[in-house]
This record gives sequence, structure tokens and C-alpha cells, in this order.
Amino acid sequence: MRTVDAALVGVVLIWGANFVIMKQAFEAISPWAFNAVRLTLAAGLLLGVLRAREGWPVLSRQDVLKLIGLGIVGNTLYQIPFVVGLNLTTPANSALILATIPVWSALLAWALRWERVTPRMWGGIALSFVGVGLVTVASPNGFSLRSTGFVGDLLTLLAAACWAGYTVFSKDLLRRYSPLQVSALALLPGVLALWIPSLPHVAGTDWLRVPWWAWMALLYSAVFPIAVAYVLWATAVQRVGAARTAIYNNLVPVVTFGLAYLAFRQPVSSWQLVGGAVVLLGVWLTAISSSSPPSLSSDPAPSSARGRG
Repeated sequence: MRTVDAALVGVVLIWGANFVIMKQAFEAISPWAFNAVRLTLAAGLLLGVLRAREGWPVLSRQDVLKLIGLGIVGNTLYQIPFVVGLNLTTPANSALILATIPVWSALLAWALRWERVTPRMWGGIALSFVGVGLVTVASPNGFSLRSTGFVGDLLTLLAAACWAGYTVFSKDLLRRYSPLQVSALALLPGVLALWIPSLPHVAGTDWLRVPWWAWMALLYSAVFPIAVAYVLWATAVQRVGAARTAIYNNLVPVVTFGLAYLAFRQPVSSWQLVGGAVVLLGVWLTAISSSSPPSLSSDPAPSSARGRG
């Protein structure tokens, strides 16, 4: 196995584990408080990486406004339904539903008439939605429109759509700035806006009573899925190209399914497994059929290096 492939396997493991680790941490820390603190730490780390690797770019006033809007869409409006949804649904469902981001990106680009959707892409989009439906409806615990799991799945779908908006609308900025610059600078306003609804939860948390393992989860989720995984992912994109690198994203839900079962012993029905396979097939068809496939990934990382969670 080449070094770049080993690095990408590491990224898949980091992103796949992040869903399970965050879900476990929500037992000790409010999802709102957890997310606000970990994204603040992540923003500081990513800005530090930007300063060390590329330095600060010179921004026009128009691009500053675009970065602010992009950050709010991709890091505030995305993160809220993501963490609330993850708290209500299973890590496996969350990872699998977020894998549909390329599908939402293709639909949005088509609606804006920026990209053409081929018949094969329409087939991939249809398969993805069928697969998500199977995963949601075929729960071993039964299905109900009022169940917390169903609500969590819907919120996660909303999160996927928000990140698709981030992916599509970031393309203009990525013509002038590097993925690292766009990601780090857009993360800052997104995190600041996220603190507005999160502040009461942060203030209401007795941080001295938070167990050590929850602190470790917080640090892991701030450091590895964003800063560490981003550097590895961006390096792989430079060396082997975005198309080959993006294929590894489809392995993230598989890792999450396995780890979630080991951690929570959550039952998975046979129809959910079928649905998961259908989702991944649909995402793969959508991505390979696009002349410029949208980014496939789960944390606010650059569009070409989508992080998980």
C-alpha cells in the first residue's frame, strides 16, 4: 500500500470514528456546548495551520462578505442540524445520510443551471434517496413519524443540504484562494455565529464535572477530524487527484456502522444494510458521472477535503 493510500485509510478511520465519539460524548456534554467549544478549538488550529503553511491572503471587501455568508451556511446552519440530528439518531444513520452530500450538491448546481445532470447522475440520485428511505424506515425498533430517530434523520438530511450549499457556493472563491484559505477563513464567522444559540448551553454546563473521557472526546473531535485529517486529505488530493481521493469517503459510513455496533450494540436490520449499500452506490454513480464531482465528505473542512462531523 502506498503512503498516500495509508494516509487516506487513516482519514477514513478518523472521520468514521468521529460520529461514534461525538455520540458518546453527548451523554456528558450538551450537543450545543460540545459543538461550540470543539469548533472554537478547531478554528484556532486550522487558522494556525493556514498561517504556517500559506500565510494570510489579501481579501477584497466583496470576498470578505462572501466568506462570511459561506461560513454561516457551512458552519452555523450545517452544524446545528448535524449535532442535534446526531444526538437523536444513530451514528451509522448520520454518517450514511451525510454521505449523500454529493447528491445534494449535484441537485443544487443543476437547479442553479451551473452544471448539467446526466441520466446516470439522475439514476444515482434516485438510488441515494431510495437507500436513505430504507435506512430510515427499516429501523429494528420500528418506524414512526414522531420517533426521535426519524426526526434526527430529517435534521441530518437538512445538514447535508446545507453543506451542499457550502460546497457549491464556495467554487467561486476557490478560483482565487486555496481550499485551506477558504475553509479556515469561512470557519471563523461560522463559529462566531454558532456561539449565539450555544452560549446558554455552554454557560449552563458544569465543566468541572465533565468526566475525563468526555474531555478526550472533545479534544479528539476538535483536532483530528478537522486539522489533522484536512492536511492528510489535501496532500492526497495534490498527489493523486480529487477523483481518486474522494472514493475513500464512501468507506466512512462503513467504518461508522462497525464502530457504532461495537460501541453501542445497536441492532441493524438487513434492510438497513441493503439501504446503506444502495446509498453508497447512488453516491458513487453521482460522483463519477459528474465532470467536476462535488466533494464527498463530515466537518467543516475545505470543499475539496470535506471533513466529517
